[in-house]
Amino acid sequence: MSRLTKPSAEIAPLKRNHIRILTADPSHQILSGLAAIAPWLAVTMAFAGFVQMTFNLISR
Repeated sequence: MSRLTKPSAEIAPLKRNHIRILTADPSHQILSGLAAIAPWLAVTMAFAGFVQMTFNLISR
């Protein structure tokens, strides 16, 4: 069994870090929360950019 397919319990505790555990578990609360708000965040940022460009053009 390769290192990538070993269950996390078999990996030495010193070799594990929070980021590796976070990326190995797609059902983690933070990741699922980010995935849930990502489309709204993208739309909000695009709208904010549009408003900023509009104000920039008006102020010229």
